[in-house]
Amino acid sequence: MKKIIYLAILAVTVFSISALAQDTKMSKDEAMKKDDGMKMEMAKFVSVEDAAKTALNVGAKMPEFNLSDSHGKMVSSKDLLAQGNMVLVFYRGAWCPFCNKYLHALQQSLPQIKENGGTLVAVSVEPPDRSMAIAKKNELEFTVLSDPNLNVARSFGIVYQFSPETDAKYKGYGIDMAKYNGTEKPELPISATYIVNKKGEIVYAYIEPDYKKRAEPSVLIETLSKIKK
Repeated sequence: MKKIIYLAILAVTVFSISALAQDTKMSKDEAMKKDDGMKMEMAKFVSVEDAAKTALNVGAKMPEFNLSDSHGKMVSSKDLLAQGNMVLVFYRGAWCPFCNKYLHALQQSLPQIKENGGTLVAVSVEPPDRSMAIAKKNELEFTVLSDPNLNVARSFGIVYQFSPETDAKYKGYGIDMAKYNGTEKPELPISATYIVNKKGEIVYAYIEPDYKKRAEPSVLIETLSKIKK
């Protein structure tokens, strides 16, 4: 009888040790998977500095696009280039005071841009109704386009993600960027400005990680004058 009880206790002990080892192994496996997942997410993360280094630059061919304007009408890059050399401006959104100020400055320079054979186009991730709002607010007389999911900006390589700290800071301001823009992640385009000639070639690129800095309208006009012929 004692032998039977001893064997039973031994069996329970072995089973418990085996189960513990199995749990420990599972915990280690889960931890490794979690760590691998975090590493993959970090590998996918693109900072504004990273995007600035890999963005399309002078000499590259502009990706063709078709986007809705502030009235919901589809506009193609081919049609825009048929009108003249294009000044293509990416801005963060109607909520950004620096963007509003810059778009207003561009509006003031619009006559000189047109005189030098330029067509001015502004693009943001915001839907047509918000594009209409920013156009009215700044009394814009040039084309404002909507780039859902930042697909066009992504083709230019200028999309970057917010860090968790930046995302938390903006949420503190009342702006949940992913929710506001309808994107999977909190991300934005660099506030880049391009000049594209009629052949679709990028001849000027201002790609600055600091959104408070923008291409000077006078430089855009000067560049347009040089490629006007």
